[in-house]
Amino acid sequence: MVNFFVTLTMNCDLECRYCYGEVCDCFDDFDDGIAVDYDIPETISYETSALRDFIAKDKDAVVIFYGGEPLLEIEKMKEMMDMLPAKTFLLHTNATLLDQVPAEYVKRLHTISISIDGNRDLTDYYRGDGVYDLIAKNANIARKKGFDGEIIARMTVQEETDIYESVMHLFENPDFCFDSVHWQLNALFWRNDYERRRESFSQWVNESYNPGVQKLADTWVSKMKSEGKVLNIYPFVNIMNSMLRGEKTHLRCGAAWTEYNVQTDGKLSPCPVMSGMSDYYAGDIYNGRPDQLRVIHVSGECLKCDILEICGGRCLYANATMKWGVKGFLEVCQTVRFLINTLKEKKPEIEKLIEEGKISLDDFKQRIEYNSCEIIP
Repeated sequence: MVNFFVTLTMNCDLECRYCYGEVCDCFDDFDDGIAVDYDIPETISYETSALRDFIAKDKDAVVIFYGGEPLLEIEKMKEMMDMLPAKTFLLHTNATLLDQVPAEYVKRLHTISISIDGNRDLTDYYRGDGVYDLIAKNANIARKKGFDGEIIARMTVQEETDIYESVMHLFENPDFCFDSVHWQLNALFWRNDYERRRESFSQWVNESYNPGVQKLADTWVSKMKSEGKVLNIYPFVNIMNSMLRGEKTHLRCGAAWTEYNVQTDGKLSPCPVMSGMSDYYAGDIYNGRPDQLRVIHVSGECLKCDILEICGGRCLYANATMKWGVKGFLEVCQTVRFLINTLKEKKPEIEKLIEEGKISLDDFKQRIEYNSCEIIP
């Protein structure tokens, strides 16, 4: 089984601070010695039949609609859901247009992953005034239309984020409660922001983020004890699942070994973030087979690391580009080490709860593997 992001469009209807804003600030950032293809069309240029024939070669293929904002191309998404012989369909969206998806297509989705960053003030600060309320309204509409699958909160976090308060708000939000939460650190994406942010980032990590992760882990285990409930915090659940089962891993997102991105031109990159990085193309939908795509693993600094087999390498893009240099790269890696060590300390308590029957080992299994959630933020 291979999971495929299908990028429907590169366009978006929002101008988020950490996406659009940083693209504008760092437009001249692509000088890594890595070939970049700047001629990728904004929207799909291939025939859906070409993707259909490619997908048909994998009877268990999963399709994840992605962008930009994929719902700017609702008609193309509907066409693909009608034509592609995928086992499962997932959607990543900012949810501003989610109410416009007809009920028959909403109900056919397995998972809807929604970009939201915490409470109203924080989400609107990052993403634009009124976005939080629009997300809550449209997520509720999806439920009313009959969607009974998993709705995931997909956070981007940086210096303004209180990770504990933000994650718990999304589980306990009176406007709309999410089934699951994961997050991604806004770090190592651009070179030009390192000098500007390195002091504030380091201070935030030490004084806010790491303590917040610790507090979140404490609350996570406390709820297991008091309620017999395992909150589906993806970084916690998946890493703990590996610890409990003694499993080793490659990149936990699946990029370039069990998950690929179908660009708008039909070429295959390891993930949407690496779209256009032609040195890392894995093939294309015209001549390739899902079971014969190029496999790429992390290299360099990650290969020296003692926690590689449980971390998996964090991010192929960050590993390949080293935007913050070795020093900045290792600073971010310390957040991963803190996360893993925090969970290691919780493992004996969780094993005891499983033995007592308060929770089950199966509570830590992912509903669908490699659904593009950030396991190593």
